Amino acid sequence: MSAGTTSRLQGAVLALLVAMLPATVWAQARGGGGGKGQSAPVDKTEELNLTVGENRTLPAADIKNYSIGAPGIVEVKVTTDGGQFVVVGQKAGSTTLLLIHHDGSRESWVINVFQRSPEAVERELRDLIDGSVGLRVRRVGTRFFIEGGVSTEADQKRIQRIASLYPGQVESLVEVGSVASDRQFNIRIDFYFVQFDKNSGYTVGLGWPGKVGGEGVFGNAATFDLVSGNFTSATATVTNQPLPSLDIASTRGWAKVLKQATIITGNGTEAKFGSGGEQNFQISTNLTTNVRPIEFGVNLTVLPRFDRAARDMEVRLAADVADLVPPIASTTLPGRNTSRLDTLVHLKLGQSIVLSGVSTKNQRHRVTGLPILSEIPVLGLLFASHEDALQDVEGAIFIIPSVIDTLPKASLDIINNEVHQYETYTGNIRKANLYDKKPPVIRP
Repeated sequence: MSAGTTSRLQGAVLALLVAMLPATVWAQARGGGGGKGQSAPVDKTEELNLTVGENRTLPAADIKNYSIGAPGIVEVKVTTDGGQFVVVGQKAGSTTLLLIHHDGSRESWVINVFQRSPEAVERELRDLIDGSVGLRVRRVGTRFFIEGGVSTEADQKRIQRIASLYPGQVESLVEVGSVASDRQFNIRIDFYFVQFDKNSGYTVGLGWPGKVGGEGVFGNAATFDLVSGNFTSATATVTNQPLPSLDIASTRGWAKVLKQATIITGNGTEAKFGSGGEQNFQISTNLTTNVRPIEFGVNLTVLPRFDRAARDMEVRLAADVADLVPPIASTTLPGRNTSRLDTLVHLKLGQSIVLSGVSTKNQRHRVTGLPILSEIPVLGLLFASHEDALQDVEGAIFIIPSVIDTLPKASLDIINNEVHQYETYTGNIRKANLYDKKPPVIRP
């Protein structure tokens, strides 16, 4: 190979290397060092809460640009050294702040501006509704919602007034009755009514008439036959004369009543139960005859409300218990012993409480006889009739509420058990057990 040819070949190779050099440098710069290149930018979202007029700072050293979502809610300023953002709350609401870094990564801030501090509002709300069973506070964004159910419209209006203290920040969703979230389980109420009655009395002595003489003391009647001209019959009577009577009677007796009623209803749902009957009696007034019923038995209306978080129970109960008693003298209509109760109580789950109790003692004493003489000790029995009546009553109404969490037996088993008891019943009611009469016991 000649020297010229060799020189031309070296020039071609040198030109080719020069042409390839920029491509190689550009690829190395793009590759960033092969397998050890930088990771791709990752976006992140943060949250910032502040009240109207409050200032907060955010770092701005590595920020290339920024953008505010909804204007007017916050004001964003940059410090003179460019190292921090100053965020000032202007009015209640929510907006976003987008920060773009120099490397292209993005950082988003969700800014919630409250009229008052949310921590203070939430704390005050919980204090105001403390003790109200079934109510809860839920926060969504910049607003608070009071949810749940109450027993009366007065309670509902009270919660609405509480929400009106925080306009634009708190809203009441409270309803009278129960809400869907509360009716996920059932409440069992066992109602008991117990009453004992004892009475005794006596009447002893000589009974004297209250009046001697006067109009109608003497009376007579005669029958005269006009044909024969003779009297066929004649009678004469003397009344209102001092003829005493002897009283030697005494009475004694007792009675006891036990009524148990079990009601199962959804949490926060009102339930009504009635068991008893009525007796009809004819009552004649002027020229018409009417039928007047006398009802007796138990009528219950309950509204239970249970708070699972606090394990508190609220029960509104209205009870009406009536029993027939034998008629008194001079009438055929029976009397009634009645007990009525309308109350609202708070108690813990599984706790029994006495709603009402009664203990009465009645004693009546009457003396009917001759003045002065009837007041003589011992010998006064010869000149008067002494009546004495004594009645003692003890009674109580109490309830035991419980939550039904466990599943009962299959429906077919329950029906088969009721049919079997019906077929085998021969008059011994103590062997009949249609349902478990003992309420569930909550172990401490």
